[in-house]
Amino acid sequence: MKLPLALFLGLGLAIQLSAAEVKPHPVTATFYISNVQCSTCVESIAESVKKVKSVTDFKMDPAQGYALISFDTHVSSYHQIAQSVADASPVHGDKYEATLKLSVPDYAKGDNAAKIDAVFAKQKADVTVRTVNKEKGEFVLHFLPLKINPKKEGPQGFNAGKFGHPIHDPAPKGLGLAFAIKREGAKAAPKK
Repeated sequence: MKLPLALFLGLGLAIQLSAAEVKPHPVTATFYISNVQCSTCVESIAESVKKVKSVTDFKMDPAQGYALISFDTHVSSYHQIAQSVADASPVHGDKYEATLKLSVPDYAKGDNAAKIDAVFAKQKADVTVRTVNKEKGEFVLHFLPLKINPKKEGPQGFNAGKFGHPIHDPAPKGLGLAFAIKREGAKAAPKK
C-alpha cells in the first residue's frame, strides 16, 4: 500500500511538531536525603533513582546528607525522583526521605507571605512546605506519596515549576519575586 506523498509529508511534519513541543529541560537538583548512614545506603538509593526515566547522573557522599541528581523535568518530575528515593530498599531499617530546600527572600515583605502561602496550598495533595525561617523566606518541601496516573505520560506529581512560575514569573502571571531551590556544590542565583 502506497501513501500519498502529501500524507507522508504531513505525518512527518506532525511527528516533528510533537517532538518540538516538549523541549528538554535538564537540571541537576539537590535532594536532601534522611537516614543515609553508609555507602550501601547510597548504592540502594542510586539503584532506585537510576530507574527513573531521564535520570542521567547521581552523586552522593553519605556524610553530606544530600544527593545531586541530574534529570529532565519535562520527562520526569521532582516528585518521581523523591518517590524513587522513598522506594529504595532501606539498609538499616529506616526508610529514606528526600526533601528540597526553597527560598523566597521577600517572603516576609508586605502581603507576600499570604500570596506565597496560597501558591504552596495549591499543591497540598502532593507536597507539604515547612517554614524554616519566615524573615529569610526559607522552607523545606516534603513530598507526599506519589499517586501515579497510568493514563498520563510525562512528569507526574509535583514539579518545581508549580511553585517557580507563580512565584517568580512577572505579573500578571506570577508575583515577580525571587525564588530558588537550594543547590549544593554550585552557586545558583535566585530567579528574578
